[in-house]
Amino acid sequence: MFTTQWSVNELAKRQYLFKLSTNGAVFTTLIVLQIIGTIFISGAGSTFMNDWGEGITFNFTSISNDGQVGLTLFWALIVGFLLTSAAQRNESFSFVTNRLTFQLANFYFICTAALLGGVTTVLLGSVMKIVALFGDNIIIETTGLLSSPLDFFSRILVMTAYTLLLMMTGYLLGTLIQFSKLFIALFGLIWFMYFTFGINLSVGEGESLLYFYYGETSILLFILKVVVSVSVLFGVSFFVTNRLEVRNP
Repeated sequence: MFTTQWSVNELAKRQYLFKLSTNGAVFTTLIVLQIIGTIFISGAGSTFMNDWGEGITFNFTSISNDGQVGLTLFWALIVGFLLTSAAQRNESFSFVTNRLTFQLANFYFICTAALLGGVTTVLLGSVMKIVALFGDNIIIETTGLLSSPLDFFSRILVMTAYTLLLMMTGYLLGTLIQFSKLFIALFGLIWFMYFTFGINLSVGEGESLLYFYYGETSILLFILKVVVSVSVLFGVSFFVTNRLEVRNP
């Protein structure tokens, strides 16, 4: 008689593929949000007028996909939170699994979703150029894949990193709430104090926690910060998950 012993990576990969097939609505929601953002926010921009005299006047209009970026990051936070639901945890019982393979499958799924969010959001920049052309606007200078490939792929890398960071943040928040509902009150209190009294977390002299990331000028250091942060978030989530009951309602 022969027995088949699956490796940890093989089990995690099978659960990851299962999550891709059962969570297709997650990616559909992202595309719908980006389409809505493109339709309703594509006209958002800032206009500047410069009068050079002698009857010559120039109107400069700057159009960006900041709205789509915000929608993608919001989507990432919600998706990371929903991955910790009881339904997501209980579906792992369809496999011969443990906490490690379950967490690895979730992490693979999060990385895939973050990559998709980063790529599609940056590609919307090309859509914005087309929208601008149909609006009788003349694009004088812009960066893209052909004109500046390094800048183009850097934007994809940065957007993917932000999406991954927000998704892991939502994942940790959901894990803590699943561990104890008292964290709902704690997070609500922090949110209230932040918006009411302007209390802000800092990492240095007058530097906010958000500035710790977006204020970084070196892309290598930025990626290092994100990798370390994601590793810490995943480690804490794994530790907390191991302390949960085997199956929660």
